[in-house]
Amino acid sequence: MQRFLSILLLICWQATAAQQQEIKLTINIPATSLENAIKLLEQQSGLHFSYEYTRIQGITVKAHSYKDQPLAIICRDLLKGTTLMYKRIGNQVIIGPAFKNDRTLSGYVEDAVSGERLIGVSLAAPEFQAGTATNAYGFYSITVPADSIRLQLSYLGYQRLDTVVAIDKAEAVTFRLKAANRQLGEVTIRGGQAEKIEHAVQMSRMTITGAMVQAMPRLLGEPDLLKSLQLMPGVKQGTEATSALLVRGGTPDQNLILLDGAPLYNPMHLMGLFSTFNTSILKDVTLYKGAFPARYGGRLSSVIDVSTKDGDMHKMHGDFSIGLLSTQATLEGPIRKGKTTFVLSGRRSYPDLGAKLYLNAAGDRPEKFRLNFYDVNAKLHHKFSDRDKIYLSFYTGRDQMFTKHRFTDDANRKGNANPDYYLTDAGAYAGNISGTIRWNHVYSPKLFSNVMLIGSDYYFRSVFSQEGRNQDKGYTDYQQLKSGIRDYGAKADFEYQPVPAHAIRAGADIMLRRFTPGTLRTRQTDQEVVTADSINNNRDIYGTEINLYAEDEWELSQRLKVNGGLHFSAFYVEGRSYYSLQPRLNARYLLPGNWALKASYSRMTQYIHLLANNSITLPTDLWVPVTDKVKPQDADQFALGIARNLFKDKFEFSVEGYYKKMHGVIEYKEGADYLTSSKGDTWQSQVAAGNGQSYGVELLLQKKSGRLTGWLGYTLAWANRNIPLVNRGRDFPYKYDRRHDLHIVAVYKLRKGIELSGSWTLQSASPFTIPVGIYEKAGLPLSAHESYYPQPHVQEINTRNNMRLRPYHRLDLGISFIKYKRNGLIRTWNVSVLNAYNQFNPFFYYVDKFEYEKARVSLNAINLIPVMPSISYSLKY
Repeated sequence: MQRFLSILLLICWQATAAQQQEIKLTINIPATSLENAIKLLEQQSGLHFSYEYTRIQGITVKAHSYKDQPLAIICRDLLKGTTLMYKRIGNQVIIGPAFKNDRTLSGYVEDAVSGERLIGVSLAAPEFQAGTATNAYGFYSITVPADSIRLQLSYLGYQRLDTVVAIDKAEAVTFRLKAANRQLGEVTIRGGQAEKIEHAVQMSRMTITGAMVQAMPRLLGEPDLLKSLQLMPGVKQGTEATSALLVRGGTPDQNLILLDGAPLYNPMHLMGLFSTFNTSILKDVTLYKGAFPARYGGRLSSVIDVSTKDGDMHKMHGDFSIGLLSTQATLEGPIRKGKTTFVLSGRRSYPDLGAKLYLNAAGDRPEKFRLNFYDVNAKLHHKFSDRDKIYLSFYTGRDQMFTKHRFTDDANRKGNANPDYYLTDAGAYAGNISGTIRWNHVYSPKLFSNVMLIGSDYYFRSVFSQEGRNQDKGYTDYQQLKSGIRDYGAKADFEYQPVPAHAIRAGADIMLRRFTPGTLRTRQTDQEVVTADSINNNRDIYGTEINLYAEDEWELSQRLKVNGGLHFSAFYVEGRSYYSLQPRLNARYLLPGNWALKASYSRMTQYIHLLANNSITLPTDLWVPVTDKVKPQDADQFALGIARNLFKDKFEFSVEGYYKKMHGVIEYKEGADYLTSSKGDTWQSQVAAGNGQSYGVELLLQKKSGRLTGWLGYTLAWANRNIPLVNRGRDFPYKYDRRHDLHIVAVYKLRKGIELSGSWTLQSASPFTIPVGIYEKAGLPLSAHESYYPQPHVQEINTRNNMRLRPYHRLDLGISFIKYKRNGLIRTWNVSVLNAYNQFNPFFYYVDKFEYEKARVSLNAINLIPVMPSISYSLKY
């Protein structure tokens, strides 16, 4: 009877939508029965009281006198000491049984068709003014003072679910959401969790789906996750066409990139032109630009948390695509329905095929030539029970660049058994391997854990060798450079939610790291006599990193919500120990008109560095650890902003201002070049450390639903450095500093089967360094034959990054033709045009010549992307 009444009360609450206002009464209630007291309240308040007569029969109340007191206080006094509770909904007050203990409902939310766990689903219990959202593994927990609850589940791209659930302590409840429209859902943008932006305490966060990435215009038919993230405010690209992410004045190494929990280093192909992420396997991608939760650490500028699909629990399906650059195929489905799933995806490029045709036509055919990359993703998911699930994720990707040329002197070939020849053999190989074993366990409806074993390996190797014969004199030259970083570790995270307004997270991890900071081997011979045989003294360095964290998200009132945490880290390397205590705080306060005022502070520490001489992220860049000479990087970041959903929640608007101060950032010293050093000096003697600062304002207006989706993002930013041994110790604008950055992105569903997409970017000119003078290098007197050759010159540079030439702007367009066939197949043709109006955007500049008479320098610029059309085909089955 109690459960029936509770469900009946919930249904009654659902039926009313009237807005209640606080009622104050002046009333004298004599000592009488509870029934008579309730009737007096009905007469005075004008409200209707509903109750079951048998529950109030025989209950008496003492005499009370109230003057201008809220109705809520009067009702509490009358029911004090009874087993009853009251609830006011609009013009109705319901009196029913009180619950001695809160009840907790927990479980998972998943796609009704595939069984895929959904991240960030909003679950609201409006009658209790409570709510929550699923975590990164699709798990939820909500506690209310009732044994039944009405829940509203909402998630962009899915039908809203409104249901009443009887809470059972012994069993978790899994909700399955149906897609609102599969076709529309594939181009829906979502920012952050499904909850309104003004309700979320987190700021400086963006979320994008793999489907949205696939809807964007493509370079050579290749959808690219990192290039899509570059279109967000606060995120910049390094140079034209590259995939490096530069977040709020930071550098590429200051981004923590996680693939199913495993760190990736330099996740790019073809010298940074494309990212390693196969978009067909992506489930969820979250970018934190600041306001970092305490569970993340190890980098200064951003966290990119990438989750891949778990696999379809119910049926087998996949997709296949082919473009001008690569071909990829993905297959997923159940190994055992409802229990075990798999996902397998592979991608392979073929630019070497086109290059061979060009080289053959040009008459410069190499003996061997290879230029390609590949990626392989695999994942297994097994469900032991509703409480225990295990995931095995694996990724490997590799770039191969190799060429072998032979030149023979035809003049002395005839009649010569040993003709003169010249043979070169050059290659570069780079790649990532990562894997995780992850166990999810539900201890209770309020306590959830995730335990992981992690492995990651990034490597780079370049080889150059040459040999030849000249007038029967043979010679050889061999050089090899190896660098990389390898991680092994374990991690445990726990989530505890005692009440809906209070969530606690805590965890720890340990990572064992091996750094290979560039081992250079050189060997030369002349007529079989070894003239040089050396290896620099850059040995492998081993380090251990430990992290502990705790964070607490607490809704202190309807207006004030905070997320506070503490992250502790330690790094042990070569007998030296470093420690760091990093406080984190996010706060949200609701202003009148539902505007959210948000503020955050975060301190981050980083124990690795990336040595780079340019603005392009290359495989030759060296990952190195902190040492006794090179200290860790630290950053303090403050942010303040406002946010609100507009126009019936169709638009999301936010403005954020930030200030970031960095310490311990390193640069090569003036004139230093580790890769060409012949003295065997270690990299530690080639770098200098200093400070950096960045600050700016970011604006985002985002439309997340309807036929037209997209965003407008604008960034006004500054990024500077001060390094004592660089630029004579003076401040200089950093190489990634751009003052203005504007992005307009749109995806429009013209009609069924046709989708249009476009993006337009405008950026201020980036700085670079040009010499202001040139003079001959002083040296010893020249011999007679040396005087005929040009002598080396030295360029005079007054200050680093002293010039800005032209702004950057580009329009990219795309159109997709989608055919839904009766047999369930979905065929898509995508046509994209990058740089549609053929804007000349320089990839880099170089000095062409000096005009001594006019004291003027002439520059040349190289452009990588003129107007570039592409086409690709995909088939989902």
